[in-house]
Amino acid sequence: MNTKHSRQKALSLVAFLMLLVATTAQAKRVVERPYFLGSNNHKLEIERVTLDKKATLLDVKIYQASGDVGIDSHASIMANGVKYDYIGSKQLPKGVFVKVPECGYVAATLRFKPMPETTKEFDFRETADNSGWNVYGVRLDGKRPQANIPQHLLQQALDKNSKLPSTDLNLGKTVVAVRLLGYKPEYKTTLDIIVDNWFSPYRMPYEHDSISVDGTCQVSANAILPTVATIRVNRTEIPFLAVPNDTTTVTIDLTTLTLAATHLFATDSDVKKYVWFEGKHAAVDTELQSVKTKIDVFGVTSFDDICGMTPLQYRDYVQQSYERLLAAINSNAAIGTTTRTLAQSILSMNYASALFGFKNNISMAPMIAGKRGVPRADMSIDTVSYFKPLEKLAVLHSKNQRYYFYLSDFTSALRRKYISADPLLDDIAVGKRLSRSFNRKRPLTEQQMAAAHDSIANDMVRELLFANNEDLKSQLASADNILAEVKKSANQNSTFSIIDIDPKMSAQQILPTITDKYKGKAVLIDFWNTWCMPCRAAMSTIRPLKEQLTDVVYVYIADASSPVDKWGEMIKTISGVHVRLTEEQADALAKIYKFSGIPTYFVVNKEGKITYQKTSFPGVETLREQLVSAMQR
Repeated sequence: MNTKHSRQKALSLVAFLMLLVATTAQAKRVVERPYFLGSNNHKLEIERVTLDKKATLLDVKIYQASGDVGIDSHASIMANGVKYDYIGSKQLPKGVFVKVPECGYVAATLRFKPMPETTKEFDFRETADNSGWNVYGVRLDGKRPQANIPQHLLQQALDKNSKLPSTDLNLGKTVVAVRLLGYKPEYKTTLDIIVDNWFSPYRMPYEHDSISVDGTCQVSANAILPTVATIRVNRTEIPFLAVPNDTTTVTIDLTTLTLAATHLFATDSDVKKYVWFEGKHAAVDTELQSVKTKIDVFGVTSFDDICGMTPLQYRDYVQQSYERLLAAINSNAAIGTTTRTLAQSILSMNYASALFGFKNNISMAPMIAGKRGVPRADMSIDTVSYFKPLEKLAVLHSKNQRYYFYLSDFTSALRRKYISADPLLDDIAVGKRLSRSFNRKRPLTEQQMAAAHDSIANDMVRELLFANNEDLKSQLASADNILAEVKKSANQNSTFSIIDIDPKMSAQQILPTITDKYKGKAVLIDFWNTWCMPCRAAMSTIRPLKEQLTDVVYVYIADASSPVDKWGEMIKTISGVHVRLTEEQADALAKIYKFSGIPTYFVVNKEGKITYQKTSFPGVETLREQLVSAMQR
């Protein structure tokens, strides 16, 4: 036996295997923590991309507190105009919904048909119509996208000596102009501008789905006092001062804001700055961002923390939170005296509001935290001793510090004990009672107008109420015009139709009125709203089922909380029968049929009887079984 020859063969084999391993390794391209340009959701994050010859792999995490999650079987990735279909996932099989574990996320590897290894950027699209979890402009070059920030903002000199605006009553419009840099309509960015003025027609936020294609949006709201307002972009909140007869201009780097809102990039130092302010109070608005997490006594884990607490334990918890946050504000060297005064005022009022709301917060905590079996606490307290800490709050005794939207919280007899006497509170209380109809989009009646004239002493408070009333009437007239156009479009379209339901029809009559039209057919009723992402995701998931079960009538019921213009646009892409109810009708239906959330599904058989009911998406196969059964009865 030739030992030398055998050794050479063995060495050659080892070298070949090493070369094979190296070649195989080179065949894979792995990109960790890829940056991206935009997203239509806050749940799905792509942690790693692997480009292999056999498949493209996306390692993702889907964050959700509870419930079930799944990936639509029509998911794909798009790169250079080419679509790469979804193959599947061991952790999230096609058509299967998986329960979210206690950690609050589901980790999965999604497999797609292979993209070229030279690909520089792609879009992940769970659904083609953008109703699912989509991530846009996923970068594979490792470079973070940079927005083109206007030079005058980068060189902005802020007035550190600016003062807080006067708290004298001053009725007028507060104007907010927002520009989103890097905005694209397909990102489906949500933008709310929350300006509370006690008698707001829609209880704020103003609903905004009308961002211009260039990413700009401008709104105005009636105001009578300076208040801390909020711009909410997707889930990120940006506080600022809204002042009567004043304009605030806000520029937002949308890509950086979106990255900062993720678990992957939130702690990166280069995603901290994403907003610039212009206006009289730009310095305060800018500094306020560095303490915005310190002005609310309730943090991310608060409802988990207070589950099962007694009122006294709750009070101690809130007080400790307040003292800790106040110390953090006072020790923050990055803010000036003006911003510190404002932040202290907001935090103090938030603290007072949290104490007064102890019953509601303790009672709601288990539901919000998703905990079951939490024993109900005895809510009885000695009000004198319980609220005694509020006597020391300087903000309650100084009209010069009332830069907050909690003032109307102190109109009740109990709360009035802790704030300096102020006739303004009496007028606010009357205005609040008269404006309750605004929440249901009902303008003031002639009798209510007369009551306002007789009972509200302050002219500006009365005019604020009337100005909001006029705004509401204008919004309703605009909504009626839009609805008329939507109905006209439905009459000319064969894929969707609309059933008119009289706003005065009783809730007991609504479903029989709808289903009587379709006796002899099975009906699937889907309760949804435009703002409900699970509703929209489920609609996309059952699209193949609708294509298969063409004899079923698909009825979609939304209510007036869905902005009529957005509802009108969306139903054009949802084949079936559409119904729009008032919020009162929708609430009454939920009570009659005992469901508390959406999406909720009813299956109605050929005789018009409800044979199946489920809140939350039950899965395609369950719906198929129920509908097939209903078709046979």
